[in-house]
Amino acid sequence: MDWANNFEQFTRQLSELQSSIFKSWNSTMPTIHGFNTPNNHETFEKTLKFQEEVLTSSLQFQASVARLSIETQKQLWEGYFNTIRNTQLKKSE
Repeated sequence: MDWANNFEQFTRQLSELQSSIFKSWNSTMPTIHGFNTPNNHETFEKTLKFQEEVLTSSLQFQASVARLSIETQKQLWEGYFNTIRNTQLKKSE
C-alpha cells in the first residue's frame, strides 16, 4: 500500500530530524567544565527548557499524526465493510 510506505517514510524522516537536532544541541551545549560565565546555571536552565519545549511539541505533533493515521484507517475500513455489505444486500434482493 503506497499510503503506508509514505507514512513510514514520513515517520522515519521525522525521527532522523529529531536525532539531528539532538546531536546539534548536544555539540553546542557547553560542558560543565567549560562554564566561564557568572550566570552559567541560568543559561543551562534556559537551554534545557528550550530543548524540553521543542521535544514536547515534537511529541505532540507525532501523537496528532498517529491519531490522524488511525482515524483515516478506521474510516477506510468502515467504508470498505459498508460497501461490501451494500453489495451483498443488492445481490440478495
